[in-house]
Amino acid sequence: MKRGLSSERVAIGILERMGFKVLDTRKKIVKDGVEVGEVDIVASNPEGEVYAVEVKAGKASVSDIRQAYTGALLLGMRPMVICKGLADAAAETVARELNVKVLTIPEYYILLEVEELELAVKAALQAFADELSYPVPLPYGEKLTREEIKLLKTIASSNSLEEAASKLKLTIQDVWRKVSDLRSRGIIRASWSFDKLKVQAKRILAYKELNDRLKRIERRLDRVERMLEDVRRKVEA
Repeated sequence: MKRGLSSERVAIGILERMGFKVLDTRKKIVKDGVEVGEVDIVASNPEGEVYAVEVKAGKASVSDIRQAYTGALLLGMRPMVICKGLADAAAETVARELNVKVLTIPEYYILLEVEELELAVKAALQAFADELSYPVPLPYGEKLTREEIKLLKTIASSNSLEEAASKLKLTIQDVWRKVSDLRSRGIIRASWSFDKLKVQAKRILAYKELNDRLKRIERRLDRVERMLEDVRRKVEA
């Protein structure tokens, strides 16, 4: 596992423990049609304030603090850095002056129980399985409506929650509400990032396409069998 990706997963765990809701990961910053940067995580706190979060595997420097501040400013969000502490007094001063919220990993991410470690391992294994993108069948008795298929196709073809909402002409909250309905029916699992939600959407659509193809093949085989039966009867007559 890459160190940066591991740190990002730890950061997501920290945020969720603190009551944050992760809205997106690896969010592209686009201005006037040009990609000018990226932030690691977009998350909202229980009060609804949205943060652009930079994750550092080690200690954050002055440059890291400025990067977090600039990214948040361009996205119209609050800046946050999750790291293993600040590199020096200068970084502390800049973070304070720019009002960049700093969360230190050792202070917040502590696995106290064996059960929590087990859950962390299971989450990592599930993340690996998700990356394989194999088709996933729907729960027994569940069927997707045209609107739900459109939702999944849009998520699968988008790079962020904002892009999906824009394509569907819905608010982000409306999209999450529809996703929550699919989750309550067991069609998708709880997901802490848009990237994982996108993978699930692709897997569900892959199953639907496979199932539709099998049904078409069955119908064609039925027609062939009927034609062969007609030929057999004519020959016997």
